[in-house]
Amino acid sequence: MKKWKLRLLIAIVVVIAGAFTTGKVNGSIPETWDSLITAVTGEKQKEQAKSIEAPKHAVRVTLDHAIDGDTVAVKLESGQVTTVRLLLIDTPESVKRGVTVQPFALAASDRMKGIVNAADQLYLEYDAGDCTDRYDRTLAYLYADGENVNEMMVREGFARVAYVYPPNTKYLDQLKAAEEQAKRAKKNIWSKVGYVTDRGFGK
Repeated sequence: MKKWKLRLLIAIVVVIAGAFTTGKVNGSIPETWDSLITAVTGEKQKEQAKSIEAPKHAVRVTLDHAIDGDTVAVKLESGQVTTVRLLLIDTPESVKRGVTVQPFALAASDRMKGIVNAADQLYLEYDAGDCTDRYDRTLAYLYADGENVNEMMVREGFARVAYVYPPNTKYLDQLKAAEEQAKRAKKNIWSKVGYVTDRGFGK
């Protein structure tokens, strides 16, 4: 066993013994393995959440422009420009007619613009159900350089999981997990108590 591993093991044993003796480590009881490692080493363990990767059947598109935090306009291979509403997510409104700009809406819009404008490659993935909504917008998952943008917006706390209409639910579990992660960390829309509701966003 390498010396640093041996020292770490000894340190952990000492901390555990101290925790049982005093009931505390640095003033609080470690609740998880990660928090125990943090108490010993001062370094947090990196989360191992696996991101959604672009599938082989995804459709290559080019950016026309970003509209807001959950909607973009892209150009298909045919040259047609279509508005894409990202599946299973909802961000605060920044451009909806008759709706005052909501808290975090501009931040979500700016984040979306930053992602798609910086991407070298954009792809769309359609789900098993309808490919358009009642506004004739394309419904899809968006990928920027291979990374699922729907998930990114949820994970970073700019979007909530919403508009769940089977069978367009391929990545629902992954998005819910990302949402829970953002909630726990109180990122962006989750930093304001009571702001996110089942029906959308408050004031």
